[in-house]
Amino acid sequence: LSAILKPQGDIREAMSSLLLLSILPGLLALSNNHQECLGKDCESLSSNRHRAERVTPERCTVLQNTQNAVYTINAKVGSPPTEFRLVADTGSNVLVIPGQNCKECKKANKRLYDFSASSTSLKTRHASRITYGSGTVEGPLIHDTVEAIGVKSKNQSMLVMQHEAIQSFSNFDFDGIMGMGMPESSMGTKDQKAGDDRSFFAQAGVDAFTMCFDKGAKPNGVLKLGSKRNHTFNFEKVIGKVHWGVTLSGASTEGKQVDGVCTDGQKCAVIVDSGTTLMMGPASHLVKIYSRLCDHLPECASMAQGTTNDATRSELFMTILLTCPSSMASLPPLKFKLGESHISLGMETYIMKAHSKELSMNNFMSGLTNSLNFGKYKAEVCVPAFMPMKMKSRRFGPVWIFGMPVMREYTVMFKRNHNNSGSPAVGFSKTKKCGGCGEEQMISDFTAKVVEKHEQPSTILPYEPTRLSPIYIRKPSLSLYENSEEVRL
Repeated sequence: LSAILKPQGDIREAMSSLLLLSILPGLLALSNNHQECLGKDCESLSSNRHRAERVTPERCTVLQNTQNAVYTINAKVGSPPTEFRLVADTGSNVLVIPGQNCKECKKANKRLYDFSASSTSLKTRHASRITYGSGTVEGPLIHDTVEAIGVKSKNQSMLVMQHEAIQSFSNFDFDGIMGMGMPESSMGTKDQKAGDDRSFFAQAGVDAFTMCFDKGAKPNGVLKLGSKRNHTFNFEKVIGKVHWGVTLSGASTEGKQVDGVCTDGQKCAVIVDSGTTLMMGPASHLVKIYSRLCDHLPECASMAQGTTNDATRSELFMTILLTCPSSMASLPPLKFKLGESHISLGMETYIMKAHSKELSMNNFMSGLTNSLNFGKYKAEVCVPAFMPMKMKSRRFGPVWIFGMPVMREYTVMFKRNHNNSGSPAVGFSKTKKCGGCGEEQMISDFTAKVVEKHEQPSTILPYEPTRLSPIYIRKPSLSLYENSEEVRL
């Protein structure tokens, strides 16, 4: 309006103000008493508060274990509120819920969001399509009030699914996804400018949060907002702007480096993703690691004598492991070197148990070997908790994913503004107990000396390997360059 009316005196200024006040209600008010934010009007609704004004509220909630494949939180959307069960996903940055017009969502018996039933909903002119590792979703972008983990965001931007094509979505006991990723990980949303973070945590004023997953048959986890205990964490600088990615500088067992895994000057990156069921890495790296682990499994070491071919040794290791031999208790911790620190995963974390019939239906290890015949084994088999992934970045080389298994060993802190520098960071602290909120607090140790050079594996396992169903495995939510398989870090 100011571009059309160019007042040159007090009278014209007063007239233009009155005209604006008379027109504005008509522009916003709709017949059903809902509002519509169009174009630039939407920008002011979701603008971030200034960094200096942000104080992360201290909150805690239990993460619900969902089919041992993902961890979920409850969120209330709209007025009156509808409750949804959402994946706590640090691999994406968009709040996604099923909409009333989503036929696939109705068929899958998901809770549905009805825009017209909420008095606080706001339309936009925009729709979006997001591609996750396990499929795509698309629908309109809508603003509404959202409350989760004890914090509330008004006019929260979210994608309301109109169509979904997510693998096994109907089998999962969750409704949507709560993106907790990096600020610039818009994941396909078109109504935001570069650097404009419209994720739930950003709008709710959350700059830091921690996650841990407990061990056991079907353990829950804990999500805490705030950073009061950040002195117990080893922090790694986030590289890039789209994912919680940090430097990966190699792998080792008992102090001996695994050749060919981010060595000899090869750059690597690893994305810390709470929404991915397994750990993932390049097939060539996994073959090298399994070949090394063969040396630590007595049956494999004996049968592989004189064999130096990594592919042969890797396949031998996986074949023997299927029988869940008691000797697998001798497998040492697998240690990964990051930028400035290390993390160490015990055998019960990097080995999992699964049903042989389900593995034959979904062989997530395909790409490493095609000769494993799961049908001839007993119902329950043991397999590595790794999945091959062919992904690389333009600046940092091959890309790994540290999924749920890592968070069973470590409490992980995600900070958008580390040390008030404006730079994001990811911190790791060895978990002693991930019990819950209130009296059952998560307890973690400083990780600098988690694994000693000559640490010996225990022959008595404190925990059994986690039982997972290959049918429910959730893949990562990666943002890719257009028409490319390269990951945007």
